[in-house]
Amino acid sequence: MIIDKCPKSLQAFLSPLTKRFTKPQRARLWMVLSAWVMTGPVGKVLHWALNCSTRHRTSLAAFLTRSDWDSAQLLRAAVERELKRLQPQTGEVLEWIIDDTRIAKRGRKMAAVSKMWDHTEQRFVRGHIVVTAALRFRGMIWPWQLELWLPRSYVGTNRYRKMTAIAAEMIGKLPSFPGTKVRVLFDAFYLCPLVTKACVARGWHWFSVASRNRTFKPERGQRRKLGAWYQGFLRHNSQRVRLRRSRGWRWLKIASTTGSLARIGTVRAVVSKRPNDPWKNAVLFVTNATKLQARDIVAIYEHRWDIEVLFKELKGTLGLGTYQVLSEQGIRHHLHLCALTHIWLTRQSLDALDAQARKAKTLSLPPLRERLESERAVLQAERVTRLLRRTRQPNWRRKLRHVFAQFLPASWAA
Repeated sequence: MIIDKCPKSLQAFLSPLTKRFTKPQRARLWMVLSAWVMTGPVGKVLHWALNCSTRHRTSLAAFLTRSDWDSAQLLRAAVERELKRLQPQTGEVLEWIIDDTRIAKRGRKMAAVSKMWDHTEQRFVRGHIVVTAALRFRGMIWPWQLELWLPRSYVGTNRYRKMTAIAAEMIGKLPSFPGTKVRVLFDAFYLCPLVTKACVARGWHWFSVASRNRTFKPERGQRRKLGAWYQGFLRHNSQRVRLRRSRGWRWLKIASTTGSLARIGTVRAVVSKRPNDPWKNAVLFVTNATKLQARDIVAIYEHRWDIEVLFKELKGTLGLGTYQVLSEQGIRHHLHLCALTHIWLTRQSLDALDAQARKAKTLSLPPLRERLESERAVLQAERVTRLLRRTRQPNWRRKLRHVFAQFLPASWAA
């Protein structure tokens, strides 16, 4: 199917965001996003988008690799706009989640490719590491920024930045909304003075897990490694609590204390384990929110799992890692356009909710695969409707409607 005009839903989504874009840039942008929804991760977005335009393929390639437009700023503006539409109330909580994802690439000539350890496949691969900041609000996850990590061999010593430095810079530039509470969640890799100080400088609470080789000194005790301390502490100080999980309720043994974590400062440490699980499955949570209860700290940190779900959706459904561009700028554009498509699909699902459902503390949206199929059906129905309006002969119009009704939803035929 050829889409020769910007879809109505996409036009409403992009119009406030692309005021500074040139007319050709706006045209290329809606072509690429429409192609992203219609093809998914399997098809080649560039080749499909050519069917929407009479321009040569090099014009679309230049838009993705050399055109002067800021994809990162476009993504941030889209998230801010959608957040304002939800109207955060005083006292509500915004949670920023910091993590990284790894994309294996076989291309040797791609920019910033390096050898890395892939945790999912448990082996060394060549590819890219993308440091990501995501916003969690009312149970929804929004990709905010995707920063491509550049290895030292590619940029040299002067431009090289560690992933923790990238994360700290992200935290320093994150927006804040008056009256809301902000929390920052990250895993043990980002538990370092650079990241925690960036959170404290903004006046935010941070939540993390700690590796067992970290040194910890409780209020009443000696300085020890967490791995040598947590078992005895949990045995003598634990309490059984019942916490809600994604699949019902579960019993946990938890114990908490306040102390000093090496290089970090004063924290509240929580040890958690299921009653019948082995000790290797115990988790050690740490946070600078020392006044929170232990069960609340465990429940808050578990929200970090939402960014793993986001990575799965971006990679599996939208094809975050299927790019073939070689330049650094082209890779950045691809990453942010993929995230922008995710926000567009989320916006369409939010618009389908009634006013009462939008006021819920936790918004329930269908899985991304269903959102994608729904928007794909809307674009197909819109294109068919425009085709039927252009058909002047009533007999041909009736026959075309009968043919297309077999492939489109029942709501369109009605």
